[in-house]
Parts: sequence; structure tokens; C-alpha cells
Amino acid sequence: MKKLRNENGNTLIIVLIMIVIFSVAGLSLLSTTMNGVKRTSVRESDIQVTELAEKGIDFLTAYLETETKPLVGLPVGDFENRMASIVQTYYVSNENTIHQNAGKLIDENNKKLNVKIYNRSYLTPGTEDLTQAMTLHSEATVKGKTKTIISTIHLGAKKVPDALKYAVGAYNPCKDEAKCVSKKDDGNMFLHGGVAIKGDLYVERNLVTKNTGVVTYQNNGFTWIPSDLPSIEGENGSKARLIVGEKLYKLNTDKLSYNQNINQNTFNRSDAYEEIVPSKVTEAFTKYNSDPNKQFTPILESRVTNFAPIDIDAQKDDYYFDSANTTPLSELIGVKDTKNAFVNGSLIGNGNSTIVLSNSVTLNRLSVLLKENQTLSLRNTIPKPDMVFSLKNGGYIGGDLTIGETPRSPLDPNNPNNYEKFQIDGPLFVNGDLTINGANVKFNSSIFVTGETNINYSKIQGIDQGQTESSLVIFGKGAIQISNNNLYKDEPNVIRGFFYSEELMEIYGVASHLEIQGGIFGRKIVLNATKGVVRRDPIYFLGYIIGYRDDIYAANQPSLSPSQSRLKITYNPDLIENPPEGLPKIKDLAVSTVERKIK
Repeated sequence: MKKLRNENGNTLIIVLIMIVIFSVAGLSLLSTTMNGVKRTSVRESDIQVTELAEKGIDFLTAYLETETKPLVGLPVGDFENRMASIVQTYYVSNENTIHQNAGKLIDENNKKLNVKIYNRSYLTPGTEDLTQAMTLHSEATVKGKTKTIISTIHLGAKKVPDALKYAVGAYNPCKDEAKCVSKKDDGNMFLHGGVAIKGDLYVERNLVTKNTGVVTYQNNGFTWIPSDLPSIEGENGSKARLIVGEKLYKLNTDKLSYNQNINQNTFNRSDAYEEIVPSKVTEAFTKYNSDPNKQFTPILESRVTNFAPIDIDAQKDDYYFDSANTTPLSELIGVKDTKNAFVNGSLIGNGNSTIVLSNSVTLNRLSVLLKENQTLSLRNTIPKPDMVFSLKNGGYIGGDLTIGETPRSPLDPNNPNNYEKFQIDGPLFVNGDLTINGANVKFNSSIFVTGETNINYSKIQGIDQGQTESSLVIFGKGAIQISNNNLYKDEPNVIRGFFYSEELMEIYGVASHLEIQGGIFGRKIVLNATKGVVRRDPIYFLGYIIGYRDDIYAANQPSLSPSQSRLKITYNPDLIENPPEGLPKIKDLAVSTVERKIK
């Protein structure tokens, strides 16, 4: 039998098989390619719609950051009103509500972008922290594909300065200041005698209490006056908070002089200073307990808060301006509330050491440039209504400023009827010392002082504004001393204000009688007080007063209520809510993202 050996037919079969294989592979590749194109198109749409939704969130964030920048420095009430107005542009009641107007950023056939804001609330209502949480909502549609991004943000803002949340505070202002040198006694506080404080206290280092007030003399002499230990009262019958960074002491001897005591920084003399441990905190304060509805001993806490110093020098630019021409003093007189005036002291009065303003002045702004050792003095020397010194948008005093003058014999410097009367309205920057002597002043002002501040033989009040009374706030780089005010009076001189010093703060309520409704904060605080009535009996000769006997202080002062203290300091939160013109108000304004999710 003959075998077949011709393979020509096999070649045809192989070719047909290869054609089939390549056709199938080609169709498969084509199908894969078409599917890839479809998937790429889907991915591109997904990316486009996601990017568009992201742009909606970015738009709202940028809108809030841009629109809220001008709010820094506003009073708290104005800040809240303006903030509400800004958010309202895109605000809706809830997630399901559609904003009908401004929220439609893009409205085209194949592309839409809608944004809205909702769920706005304060993180910690009723505190100095004004940070608000809110939800930003962005919904984008591209070629029928929809994406939603929801972002929760915090819009941070704080009421300033932080120091205003305490009735009394002492701290080191130099922690983060390259040009400021710390001292060993920074943050110490001394409460001598029956000082009565209502509100929380902050003491960065050591607190020393003593059951005597003190009278000091010009030759560094002193007399300890028997009184009572201080009291610290909380609100509504609760205990106040006392924050002490290091230790609490009680001074148990009169052997140390006043200056020796307040200049201590170690308190290691066991014969003088008794360390009070937290469990025995009551030993450092008054034992008076006849009022069952009040607590006069605080809760002791031990922690340190990092307060930001108030940048007093930085405020100068808000008030100082100059001009090639000086304004004559005669042109300052009267009501010219739209006028800005520049006074060059070296060209006034032949460059005398004192420039005297004794007539009412009402201007928009005033800038006074004084030469070295020159002083601007406000005087009201003849009986007449208040001398008005009103500067709508502030004043700069480039040197020392004095207000009034201590009455001279035969006038009694302790009698307010002998004081010169003033009304000062508007913020001031004093590039020198501030001295208020023999003056009855009504203030509505924040005053920044680069030098020392002294208030003696004076009466300080607010300006009556109908249902409220205005206030005085002083921020001083130098020491502040308030003494010999409202002497021997049974009713206190109520000062609605706040005092801040980057050096020593000394306030006397021994024979003086003061009530500060606001607070005080400084580098080192020394408060001196007694309780009850203080008398001084005159010495007569032929019917004339020729002198006075020694002061007579109330006996058994520990039995007297803290309400009878001659130096009361009561925390007033209204200073934060309704501060005087010129007070720094809103700070740390920033938008931060807390959470972002895509639907």
C-alpha cells in the first residue's frame, strides 16, 4: 500500500488556524481597548467631578479666610455680628436644604457646583475662646456624575488679652521676648491685709499673704497696720479658683520691712514665711464665716498658663503721625471732630518744659511730639465744668502726660472738691510717664503707657452712657502705683477698669478706699488693705486746723466682713464684651480643617 507524503494541504490548514487565532486575539484586544477607553472616560469624569467638588470647598475656605481678616481687632460684639453676616451668604439650616442664590457657583448643562454652610456653633460657649465649628458642603456634577465633599472646619478666634479673664494675676512677661530680661521674682504676688477679691486669681510663681496692711513713707519707712488675712470669693456662693505655679506662703512676722518682703524670691526664712500646703489652704485666708452664702477661701490649683504678653510698643503705629507743619494750640480749642492735629513741642512756647492745655479739645486725631524732658499737662484750674479732652480716633503723646495737680495748702489734697475736673474720651498712646494727681476724671479710654503710671489724690470714674458706665484700661510697660485716693471716706471710689503692668503693680487701700470693677494683671502684684472705717482727727489752734493726729483704724478687723475691705477687686466680664475704644479685642483668627469626607 502506498503512503501519502504530499503536505501541501496541511499548509492551508495551518494558515486557516492562524487566521482564526489572530482574529480572536484581535477581537479580544479590541474589546479590551474599548473597555479601557470606557473606564478611562469614567475615571476622567470621576476625577473631574471630584476636583470640582474640591474647588467648592476651597472656595468656601478662601472666602472665610479673606472676609474674616478685617475682623481682627474688632470689639467682641461687632465681631460676632460681622461673622454672622459673612457666614449668612452661604448659610442654610441643614444638610438637606438647597441654597437658592449665592450657593450656585456653576450652573451649566454638563457642569454644576453648589456650595453651602450649616451647623455653625461655638466650641466653648461663654468663654474667652470664640472658636466656631461649621460644616462646609460642596456638591459637584459633571456629565451626570455627582460627588459631594463635606468638610468640618474650626474658625478660631480669641478675645484678648488673655489676662482679662482673671480678677488678679501675676506672670512673667518675658518668656518669649528676646528684648525682655526675666527677673527672679517675676510672677510673685503679695496680698497684705484685708484685701477682698471676687473672681479667679492667677499666680505664676509664689503667693504671700499677711494679716496686716502697710503704710509707707518717702524715706523707705513703713508701718504694718493690724488687719485681717485676704479673702477670695467666687461667684454665686461658689469657691474661686486660685492658680499658683509654685508655692503659697503666709508671712507671720512684722520684723521684715515692707521692701524686704516684696523683694524676696526664695522665701526660705522659716522664722518669717510659713509654707501652706494645698490641704491647709484655709490657713492663708480670712477665717470670717458669718455669711453662709459666700465662700471666702479659694480652691488651690497648681498649673502654669502660657500667657502671650501684650505688645504695647506695637500699638504706637495706630496713633502716631507727623506733619511738616505744627498746629498752634489755639487751633485745638473747641469742637473739631473731623480735624487731625499735629503739635511739635519744640516749636510751642519757645520750647518750654511744659505745654499746658487748659481748654476743652475735641478732635478726630491728635499727635503731640515732645522734646526730651518736655511734658504735656492737662489743667482745669478755675471752677468750671469738666475740661473735655476727646479724641475720636485716638491720640499720641510723645513724652510725659500729666493730668491735674495735687492741691496745695491751704487746700486739702484729700478733699475731692478741690480736684480739677476732666472728661477724657478716646484711646491714647503715651510714650513716656502718665501721672494723674489732684484730678477728678471721667474716662472712656484705653491708654498705652511706655513709662510709669502714678495715680494719687484723685478720683477716677467712667462716663455715664445711659444704662452703662464707660471704663478706663491702662496697659503700662513701667510700674503702676495707685495710692492716696479717696482717703478716709466711708464709701469707695468705684473704678470700672483694668490695669496691666509689665513691672511692679502696687495698689493701696489702707486709708484709701477703692473698688476696682474689672481686674489687674502684672509682673509682680502688691496689694495693701485694711477693713472698716479709718479716721484722722484734726488738731485745732485758735479755731484753725494746724495738723492731724495719727490715723485711727478699725479694731478687731478679722470680725469684719470682706465687704468692708478698703480695697475690693471684683472681676467684671463686661470689660471683655464691651471694652473701651482702643482695647485690643479679637486675635488668633484662623481657619483649620478638622475632617473632610467624600460621598
